[in-house]
Amino acid sequence: MTALQSAPYDRRMRLATVVIALIIALVTSCGGGGGQQAAPAHKATLPPGATLLADSAAAMRTVTTTHFAVNVAGNAPEVQLRSAEGQLTRDGSAQGTATVDEGRQTLEMKFAVIGGTVYLQPPTGPVQKLPASMLSAYLDPSAILDPNRGIAAVLASGQGATTQDREQLDGVDSYRLKVDFPAQPLGTLVPGLGLVPGTSEVWVAAAGSRLIQAQFPTRYGTATVHFSDFDAPVQITPPA
Repeated sequence: MTALQSAPYDRRMRLATVVIALIIALVTSCGGGGGQQAAPAHKATLPPGATLLADSAAAMRTVTTTHFAVNVAGNAPEVQLRSAEGQLTRDGSAQGTATVDEGRQTLEMKFAVIGGTVYLQPPTGPVQKLPASMLSAYLDPSAILDPNRGIAAVLASGQGATTQDREQLDGVDSYRLKVDFPAQPLGTLVPGLGLVPGTSEVWVAAAGSRLIQAQFPTRYGTATVHFSDFDAPVQITPPA
């Protein structure tokens, strides 16, 4: 092969060498190799948990009304409340239905909290009127939306928040966080559910930063609280 003939050949060999080197580089960078792999792109772009939690605390301070749902899971004979849902206002007025474990049977009853009075309508019999202070052993409706001592204060007390994912929760684009909450003010808010300090999961709306759901550990299992229909018009009336 003459020098003139070998020149194109040499160029082709150099090009082939470069291509092979690029392929090797791509393969080794994508392979296991025992090295640390980069985090998935969506994980790397998630907002910091502490920021999301602080924004949610600020957003919940402005809420005036909401629909709420509480579900208690686990073996807890001393916790009578199993579930409740209804409407709630910042001043503590509320109405809805609650499921109560009476030991031998589970009862569903309508309730309303208006001023200092609780109205209960059991499955049979007339509506009962009781002082609202009787609820204090289980929960304090007047505190839940209070900007200084309610759910906003609970969120503000969270520590070590980390953003786990971005996902849809009941049709709401949300960030899921893991966060540790101390005993107070959480325990004061709902003392009758056996809530304990520990790692909880919270879902914060991507738009508006309001709290969509929180799942707290209890001495017996978990308690899940869900919020929706923020600031919707609400008319609280006693059960008929």
